[in-house]
Amino acid sequence: MLAGWSLRTRLVVVVTVALLPVLALSAWYAVREQRMDRLRHAEAVTTAAELVVARHREIIEASRRLLVAMCAEDTVRLSVSPDAPAADINRCELYLGRVLQKFPNEYSTAFVTDAEGTARCASAPTAVGMGFSDREIFQLVRDTRKFAVGAQLASRVTPNAVIPTALPILQGGEFRGMCAIGISLRSFADLVTPAAAADQIAVSLVDRRGVSLAGNAEAARVLPVAVRLAAAIVGGQKAFRDNGQDGQLYEFRLLPLAETSIFVVAAAPVIEGLPALLADWGGFILVVLALAAALLAVWFAADRWCVQPLSYIRDFADRVARGDDMKLEPKRRWGPELSSVAEGVRAMAAAIASREAELRDGLEQRDHMLREIHHRVKNNLQMISSLLNLQAGEIRSPRIRRFFGDAQNRVLTLSILHRHLYERSSWALVDFQQFISDLVRQISVGRRSPDRPQPRYQIRAPIMAVGPDIAIPIGLIVTEAVSSALNRSFENVTAPEIRIEAADKAGTVELTIEDNGAGGGGSLGPGARGGFGLTLIRGLAMQLGGEAQISLREGGGMRVAVTFPTPQDEEGDA
Repeated sequence: MLAGWSLRTRLVVVVTVALLPVLALSAWYAVREQRMDRLRHAEAVTTAAELVVARHREIIEASRRLLVAMCAEDTVRLSVSPDAPAADINRCELYLGRVLQKFPNEYSTAFVTDAEGTARCASAPTAVGMGFSDREIFQLVRDTRKFAVGAQLASRVTPNAVIPTALPILQGGEFRGMCAIGISLRSFADLVTPAAAADQIAVSLVDRRGVSLAGNAEAARVLPVAVRLAAAIVGGQKAFRDNGQDGQLYEFRLLPLAETSIFVVAAAPVIEGLPALLADWGGFILVVLALAAALLAVWFAADRWCVQPLSYIRDFADRVARGDDMKLEPKRRWGPELSSVAEGVRAMAAAIASREAELRDGLEQRDHMLREIHHRVKNNLQMISSLLNLQAGEIRSPRIRRFFGDAQNRVLTLSILHRHLYERSSWALVDFQQFISDLVRQISVGRRSPDRPQPRYQIRAPIMAVGPDIAIPIGLIVTEAVSSALNRSFENVTAPEIRIEAADKAGTVELTIEDNGAGGGGSLGPGARGGFGLTLIRGLAMQLGGEAQISLREGGGMRVAVTFPTPQDEEGDA
């Protein structure tokens, strides 16, 4: 019964059993939940760090406002003068002390310096007279004349670490001193503790060396070792995972406090291993196990009802392509769809074989006909050449006999071309180098004389295949140039030679025929504008899409140079 079902019906039944949409939905749900958990976890860690950073900005802004108010007091401004009486200094110290009492534990000290950096008055009397000109905060305020936050942590006035903030005192646009207060790092303890209590997130303050500055002891234990934490600070890492000093893996967020060398580190434990896998992917794993058996069934069914028949059809197509056995006989019964495909492939193979046989017969007939045509044309041209030769033998005038010889060479050129065409496997192309060499050899044979020195031929031509449209003009040009060269005298030439060179240079073929014979150029001489040979060469060069230049060589002889575009590759067309 199952063998009578269509292929589509069997595949639909198997896919329905597989329930792939359930697998996709389960995977999407598991991925979404895992992603949401990670995002919530990361956001909680980032929020804890940003809370400390935001509170730090609030304290810095509050410090700036406090300094603005302090510097505006006449008591403070009068104390910066080098001639300020002791009464003004005492009033300034009392004022600074009252200010710090309003902000217990937030600020460690407050003081006022003159333009040289010497403390004139301070909330702690021991600070009066101290020099702060070497401190970064004093140099920033003096140079920028704006509110500044220093990165210096150690305090000269109190034993506690501070973040120095200062504001310049300006009189008439000139720098007269500065008002400064130190923010105590102990004030951040109240910020760290609430953040550490939520979602098992610990928050600490560290310096550039990775050393903990504030926070409780539990928060410090989750930090990485100072070396790795310092490397993360130097590398500009804001989010990373590392093991804490307690051996647990944590998710860290690292944020700098603005204008200081202090960094906020928030850490939350990372759950890994089997518990994390089961928590995020437990439902999906159950679905995968349930669908594994269904996928196995799909695999066996597809192999039996789809893969094996298609493989047999593929092997049959390969045999047909190789010309081997063309019998299509499956070992088992196929469904109606595959049987229809097999029958179509069988019919297509028979049609291809029949058409290939017809094409081979047609190609053989065409090749035979073309070779026969070229062969007969070659024979006819040879007959014409022989008739011209016989007729020239009866002519007494050397000039007219030379005309007959030139005509015979032109006919000989066409005869040689057709011989090369029917002798090659590609009837539409000839070997350029072989054609030129054969042509020159045939021309020189008819001009040999025992009483005249024979020139030596040097032929250099690229190995390429060209069609008759290119070979005929080139052959006639070579014939005219070589015939003209053979008409000159080589009596007093030490090494008589005729050089034929063809070179392909940047898409242009340069054909050069030159000799070192004595005497004028005849019909090819530069002054012979109306000569037939000169007209023929120029016309043939124009037919090739190029131009011809004829000139006398300095050492004797003549040079014919023809340039024309490189022929297109006709091998594929042929």
